[in-house]
Amino acid sequence: MCLSRQKALLLAAAFTMACHESTGPPQTVSGLYVLRSVNGRPVPAFLNAGLSDTTFILWATLRLDSAGNAFRAERWRYVYQPNRTDEGTFTIQSEYRIIGKNITVGSFKLCAPNELCEGNKVGKLTNTTLTLAYESPNAPVYLYRRAQTY
Repeated sequence: MCLSRQKALLLAAAFTMACHESTGPPQTVSGLYVLRSVNGRPVPAFLNAGLSDTTFILWATLRLDSAGNAFRAERWRYVYQPNRTDEGTFTIQSEYRIIGKNITVGSFKLCAPNELCEGNKVGKLTNTTLTLAYESPNAPVYLYRRAQTY
């Protein structure tokens, strides 16, 4: 009888641990991710060109914490014809959600009327690689790698 009770407790503990592990986010999610390429082009990368301007992304980082917060910083350069250049750093704090290997980074609240809201980025998270793109078929694909130190 005592052996059956021990087996039952062991089985219950195993199921509890299995359920906890399967519903929680992977332990390797939190950390600093550094942008390596955009549409396969290494950073700094040309993003688009118009008749009078060209846009480059010089660098970007994305920090994910264990509470579901995402902190993004991006350095951009805009080159205008004939000879004007602007540079700036864009920073934003948002959230992320993970389902399996799929990740969504952005806002999970409704955008108020007259409020300027950036769309969510969706992608995959596998080992140390994170790919993200806006929810549009023509959106550029951003490839991040997890930094060695946090």
